[in-house]
Amino acid sequence: MNRSTKILLTISLIALAIVSALTYLNLSFEPYASAKSQANDIAKEKAGIVEPDYFGNYTRQKQYYAVGGLTKGQKYRYIIIDAKSGKTDTFNKNSAPVRQSIVNGVVDRYNAKKILHINLGLYKDKPTWEVTFQKKNGSIGYNLVDFKTGKSVQIINNI
Repeated sequence: MNRSTKILLTISLIALAIVSALTYLNLSFEPYASAKSQANDIAKEKAGIVEPDYFGNYTRQKQYYAVGGLTKGQKYRYIIIDAKSGKTDTFNKNSAPVRQSIVNGVVDRYNAKKILHINLGLYKDKPTWEVTFQKKNGSIGYNLVDFKTGKSVQIINNI
């Protein structure tokens, strides 16, 4: 094999590896993107959310998708969608603490270094935030926080 053939073969293998990696990434994000798109459609139809800016995937006893965003009347609203049955519950933001205040409360209470995610769902039939965080010592914690009061409902700490 001459030098130019080796170079062409090397470039072809690198290009194949890049295309394979991009295809794998695209396929792995497809279910998430599909769930988000469907949840946004339901949020528009059932809750009037026209400018969604939050999407969460809450999984405890059941799986829920949540969408938050502005309505045509510029009111902020959340909708929680049962992933299996499609049943929905809608909540206005003014009836609950702001998402950022929930995050700040968890950071303060549990000395969290980093918030990994915050998802909205139903726990014991009540709207609840699930906040996953990493502490400064590297351990992981989960805090369930009541949507309306901002009080801690359950904590799983130092995992």
